[in-house]
Amino acid sequence: YDSLSDMLCFGMAPALVVYNWGLDELGKIGWLAAFTYTASTALRLARFNAAFEKKSSKSDNKYFIGLPCPSAAAIVAAMVWIATDFDIPGKKISVLIAIVTICVGLLMVSNIKYHSFKEVDFKEHVPFFAVLIVVLAYVLIAWDPPKVLFAISLIYVLSGPILWFKRKVSKPKNPRVKSK
Repeated sequence: YDSLSDMLCFGMAPALVVYNWGLDELGKIGWLAAFTYTASTALRLARFNAAFEKKSSKSDNKYFIGLPCPSAAAIVAAMVWIATDFDIPGKKISVLIAIVTICVGLLMVSNIKYHSFKEVDFKEHVPFFAVLIVVLAYVLIAWDPPKVLFAISLIYVLSGPILWFKRKVSKPKNPRVKSK
């Protein structure tokens, strides 16, 4: 039931909201963008459940493979919220909305790594700086929820592709082992 709930909350609900807000203007293209997002959510959840079943001691808990569904839903919902906050009708930017919705859907099923933050242990001693950051985040969210939540969501969504690109660029293309 957990995955069914996740599919409804993080897959169907954001897809329906974004479709009704701006994608319906594009007709079949808009429908396909919303469907791509929803289908990607289902595939992401299936892959997560399959990986959870096979979990070994070698698995890396520091990263998720692909954008997590809650983060994908957050960026789609925050996009609608911030545009509404700026009085931008979805019908005016429907092509941009379709591109973002499809890209977010594809990021969920990609092999790009995203930090899971599971290595943070709140059961032990928590550094004062970490507590200060959390308090500051709450203050900023209370100050202007649409902008701050959109910014936080966007930073996290873009962090995966940026780190992927950084790893690709920093990898040596032809590693040679020097022999003595």
